[in-house]
Amino acid sequence: MTETRVVTLAEYPLIDFVELVNRIFADYVVPINWNVLSFKMDARENSISFADSFIFLRGNEPLGFILTAVRGSKARIDAMGVVTNERGKGLAEQILKHAFRHLKTKNIDSIFLEVASSDERAVRFYDKNGFRKVRNLNTFVLNNPQPSTIKYSSFTADNRLVYSIAISNEINIPRKVNWQREPITLLLSDGRYNLVRLHFKNVEGYLVWGKNEDNSAYIVDCAPKSSEDLDWSSIINISVDYILQNTNAHLISVVSVAEDDKLHQALLENKFNIVLTQYEMFRKL
Repeated sequence: MTETRVVTLAEYPLIDFVELVNRIFADYVVPINWNVLSFKMDARENSISFADSFIFLRGNEPLGFILTAVRGSKARIDAMGVVTNERGKGLAEQILKHAFRHLKTKNIDSIFLEVASSDERAVRFYDKNGFRKVRNLNTFVLNNPQPSTIKYSSFTADNRLVYSIAISNEINIPRKVNWQREPITLLLSDGRYNLVRLHFKNVEGYLVWGKNEDNSAYIVDCAPKSSEDLDWSSIINISVDYILQNTNAHLISVVSVAEDDKLHQALLENKFNIVLTQYEMFRKL
């Protein structure tokens, strides 16, 4: 039998890699449907390292992959998967251990990932390999959003303003964000989303949002420069109103919000419903 070989993502054609990921994740709890452009934007935004991500092949046939994001001494598994006919044969553990060995040589001391709570097989696999649940990350949906009665003003913003408020909240509250809402993530998403500066009462805040092809909308992040719970609830309320003023959105979603992030409670107070729960898991290397 031909031996398995490993190449980095930097050495592999992106169009073939994207096709592989979409095929592997077609039957997963949370599917992925990338094209090359959307993958490149995700890679930039989430600090995915092409030199620290790997594809496993037999001959020229890809069997599985792991995508790794790196920031300082910590890493995150952005995605990992194995083709259908290779599942249950130990390849996933081989891929994971290869990544562990490699990351240790790069002085990475901790690694995070997210996994759907309903995917019991995957949760058991990561637990067996030393990962422990840190907290829940919940995805929210608001159906039939309604206008706000709060008076506010809005201005087009840039990612530097968003970053400055996010950094202030991280230090002064401190806000407990997950990887996708870290200030550096918002900075690296430059040009991908709509950025809005919001003012209400004496509070300044921001909204990062986008629109889907089906006329639904999504909030990437929004936050006031404040630690007051009422201000957080208000920023959600006026963010919904702003989106309604600029779209005909019948549904607004917010993905993977940490249960101990102030944004989480603010969404619940504005009648957003949880539709999916993921576990954030952690392992020391």
